[in-house]
Amino acid sequence: MRKKALLFGFVALFLCGIGDWLIGYDPPGGEPLIYGISNTAIIEVPTWFYILSLGFGILSGFGCRAFAPAMLETLDELGVPKGAKTYRAFRFGLASAPMMFVSFHAACCIVLLLMQAALRAGLDVRAANGVFLLPVAASLLPFVVWCFLCDIPVTAAYIVLVLKGRLSLPKAAAVCCPLGMSLLAKLLGAVLLAANSKYAFLTACGESWGWAFLCLAFYAASKKRR
Repeated sequence: MRKKALLFGFVALFLCGIGDWLIGYDPPGGEPLIYGISNTAIIEVPTWFYILSLGFGILSGFGCRAFAPAMLETLDELGVPKGAKTYRAFRFGLASAPMMFVSFHAACCIVLLLMQAALRAGLDVRAANGVFLLPVAASLLPFVVWCFLCDIPVTAAYIVLVLKGRLSLPKAAAVCCPLGMSLLAKLLGAVLLAANSKYAFLTACGESWGWAFLCLAFYAASKKRR
């Protein structure tokens, strides 16, 4: 059951990364909105992009609920003491990961749906930016902080466990974590943006795929243990 939970977590968070693509897709030619995190071209984005992304975000919450206890069980089986810093860091990060993924994803999708509706209703760019700038920043900032409160301890603890050989994984596997994959994705995204590539939005999946591949890493560790 633990392996199935980890595989389900991988699939759910992998799909969540695809949902990040749908959120991050900005057709070219628009004017910047909300500190440049979006642009007026979202008026051309099919509404179902955001609805499907919201569905993937909800699915990710179920994935987190499945893999969180499975990861802690794996740490128990590996003999990591419950009082160890690495164990406590994992437990802290995993405790609220399901709520964080669902709520953050939902907030992003709802914000974009509202902005898109306002633009389609004829609100001009300056008015749209004035209306949405403060509420969007105020509503998303706590989620960004919450996101790092989950990502940082889990990433740090996982890297320590990999480098110390506790998971019996190659050291290169240290990148298979939330901030590891996120950093790689941002570096790739910067390269694509510098090259004026229209596919830079495909690197928005970094954090979600970091959690997805963390599930695979724990699956591999659990399998080797057996």
